[in-house]
Amino acid sequence: MSHQSNEHSSQIRHAQVHEQAAYQRVRLRMRILEDVCRLAKEDGQLENVLCIAPDMLRRLEKHRFPYPSRLEGLSDARVVEEATAARKWLFAVLGCQIKVMPREQEMRTIKLAVGKQLKGQQGDWSEKERLYMALTDYSLPSCESRLQAGFMVVLHRNLAEHLQDVVKLGAVYTERLQRLSDEAADFLDTLTHIADKAESIVVDHFACAIPLAQLATTANDTPAISDDSAACCPICQNPYTALSEFPIYELLDDYPVRIKHCGHVVGKACLEQWMMTPKIDEAKYPHRTCPLCRVKVEGVKPPETPRALKKHFQDDRRAMEALFELIYGFGVEVEDCMSAVAKCMSEEIACIELSTVVARNGSNEEQCEVLKKKLKELQKEKRVWGFRGDGVWSRLREEWMNSGVVRGA
Repeated sequence: MSHQSNEHSSQIRHAQVHEQAAYQRVRLRMRILEDVCRLAKEDGQLENVLCIAPDMLRRLEKHRFPYPSRLEGLSDARVVEEATAARKWLFAVLGCQIKVMPREQEMRTIKLAVGKQLKGQQGDWSEKERLYMALTDYSLPSCESRLQAGFMVVLHRNLAEHLQDVVKLGAVYTERLQRLSDEAADFLDTLTHIADKAESIVVDHFACAIPLAQLATTANDTPAISDDSAACCPICQNPYTALSEFPIYELLDDYPVRIKHCGHVVGKACLEQWMMTPKIDEAKYPHRTCPLCRVKVEGVKPPETPRALKKHFQDDRRAMEALFELIYGFGVEVEDCMSAVAKCMSEEIACIELSTVVARNGSNEEQCEVLKKKLKELQKEKRVWGFRGDGVWSRLREEWMNSGVVRGA
């Protein structure tokens, strides 16, 4: 029993020593690979190191790969052609290595190759493992010589032809990485825009845009209009859709919104001005009311955020990420984030409705361009909030729009 126990302990120690040796070799080769890739990236003249005469290439191949020789039977012109292709392929692979190859994948490849080497199974190396082992050969004196060794592997094994898809795949990965980088920058720009928007919100947390068709069903004390082209703000009396009288961006700013506390509909710009106008007697009237009635819109509980919208922010990873960024990165309050979503909904309703009016009146190109640009901006905001399609978003927008008091005719 004691003999078996000692033998077992010896096997464990041997395995540990073997594993430690493999680990040290992998770490060393990883550092060498990083140096080779860095050299390939930084030294623009390095490719010239691999511009070797055909006779020298044949001798190098014979030295590294005694049998069989691939270049021996090729003409000088063919050798130059093959060497050029191998050189381009190798530098393309190293470029992809730097940009997109995960470090874990590099380490896994080298670890497998080292494991086979320690077992004397170099013949089982894959083409990729063979290349990595040449590029990280620590018996060679310099990165240039290791690069040359890797180049000879590519040339001898004709990897430029056999593994040409590697470069194509690397190009796809590089393009994808660039796209992700652009998306990340776009994401940050949109977050900054949302943060700025959240700071400027005045009425969007208690008033929402409505379709123009609903203006005909408002209460008697709010102008009821059957023709939406004649619908006017009850405060300034300006038509909501007077495309010939006002620039399209002014119509967007003063689009009709319904106050959720009382149901009255007024132009948004007028309502914002009303809310920002200094109070005449703050001691007597501490809270602002609807400009058309005495219902408080200040100092009262704001309308409830739709439950489904709250759930979306709890369940959607992208929405949660955006929320955290705004709260902890930009210092925006949670309530203001919800108001920013509400503002996005209102602005989208206004854009869609005015686009319909513009199309009905002959599609003015300048007006269409303004509305398209605005809708594109809102689309970016929706993506930041985690809405990839319009289905869920439309339902939530409808729920928010119809919440609160809706005055009947």
